Amino acid sequence: MAEVRVQGTNVYAFDGTTITQLACLTAIDLGGDSTTRIEKTCLDETQSKSYLTGLADPAQGSLGFNLDTENASHLQLIEWAETKKDGLEFYIGSSEGTAAPTATGSVVTLPTTRSWWSFKGGLSTPVPTFEADALVGYTVTLERETTVAFTPKT
Repeated sequence: MAEVRVQGTNVYAFDGTTITQLACLTAIDLGGDSTTRIEKTCLDETQSKSYLTGLADPAQGSLGFNLDTENASHLQLIEWAETKKDGLEFYIGSSEGTAAPTATGSVVTLPTTRSWWSFKGGLSTPVPTFEADALVGYTVTLERETTVAFTPKT
């Protein structure tokens, strides 16, 4: 069994021009998608309703980190969240490898040496937290626009 550890996971965001590694995140929550139901019950049905599976409704999630003002990706995340940046592509690379995605124009290529989770979305609502005997933490809301696609390593 090839279990995949969380330690060593890398997260990348592509804004259509540049791939940014989101360094030193402490938490990733992709949220749980829901699916609508389309009722198709006939009027002459007397026992139970009938449904078709409807559209997926991508969930809200969050990204968390301890603020490091010398970490450019932390400052970029806060800026994107403050401006409610949409249309970002996110790529989460498993700990099975270390190769980063590459971009040629607007096309992102994922290395096959590690598994990937990818989705499109935006960021909003940066929230700092201040607790005794702790680092300043930040959570930014992740507004997914698509479901999460899994690409296993080959």
